[in-house]
Amino acid sequence: MSQPRKRAWLLLPWAIALVLLGVVVWRVDVGAAVEAARRADWPRFALAAGAFAALWLVIDVLALSRLISRFHQPFRARELLPLRAASYVFMALSYDAAQAALGLAISRRTGISLLALGGTFLAWYGVDLLTIASLGSVGAWFIEGPLGESLRFGLPMALFVLLGVGAFLLTISRESPRAAAEPAPAASARTRLRGARMLATLRQARPMDLVEFVGWRVLFYASFVAFAGITLPAFGISVPWQALIAIVPITMSIAALPVTAAGVGSTQVVMLALYGRYADEASILAYSLVYTVSLVLFRLPIGLLFLPSVGELLSQDQAESGGGSAPAARCANEPMAVDLEPTRTWLPTEPGTDSKGEQ
Repeated sequence: MSQPRKRAWLLLPWAIALVLLGVVVWRVDVGAAVEAARRADWPRFALAAGAFAALWLVIDVLALSRLISRFHQPFRARELLPLRAASYVFMALSYDAAQAALGLAISRRTGISLLALGGTFLAWYGVDLLTIASLGSVGAWFIEGPLGESLRFGLPMALFVLLGVGAFLLTISRESPRAAAEPAPAASARTRLRGARMLATLRQARPMDLVEFVGWRVLFYASFVAFAGITLPAFGISVPWQALIAIVPITMSIAALPVTAAGVGSTQVVMLALYGRYADEASILAYSLVYTVSLVLFRLPIGLLFLPSVGELLSQDQAESGGGSAPAARCANEPMAVDLEPTRTWLPTEPGTDSKGEQ
């Protein structure tokens, strides 16, 4: 890709954000929004934003450390804390940029291949969407009017599709005796797909894993629902808690899409659509702008605080490995990218055994 095209791709999220903001400003009385922000209870909002920023970091670190420890290798929360905190610096660009930075840092710190780690993060994203669709399907029954009707129809359909896609991926990721017995030249495309590292997490997953990690995401979104319930009244907006169960996760998921920079523009549009029946547009616009900016501003100092120590850790790891990404010993149990003749390594381990079947 040429340099001008790369610059265009980098500037595109900002351009889309400006366009969406322009549409919002054209529609909503900016003067009234400024007045709504002036009347807001700023101490209440600031105290809540600071406290919840720390809480979100703790929940995120605990959940991700469990995820990596379950599907790759033991990784304590205190080891992950500086990496997750430092990735907050990239939240100014987008949530996906922060996740990419976190994945790269974890890979360099632990030696887990980026492909295997990417598969785990992709499965985590699937759990996230499943949680959003489930919470939204419940909360939609407490929302009246056309919005509630649309959500009651659309969210269960999305949940059904997600479950179908998940079932399909689980099916093709499992080993079958016939596939395992196939000689390498006769291996099918499905067998090649089974051998991909991207599906390693699904291959190891068990029903209780889904229950556990959905529970972590429910806890995460519940904290955002609590934050909204506490801070919305600071701007004179009153939304029933039951409705927030549906509205908040949907708002967060759309704002996290890498369409606009830091969710600017997309957050305002979706909040005006979802909160419109509970308050005037000026108050919603004021809250949405403060909400978007605060998510970055209250996390940025945390990221900047940990960024130097993370740089030192990664440099030390690289020096100890002789210039590699991590000690080779940590990669010893990593499967090959494509396994045409599946072996015991790919099969589910029995209780009390390791991945090689040893006691």
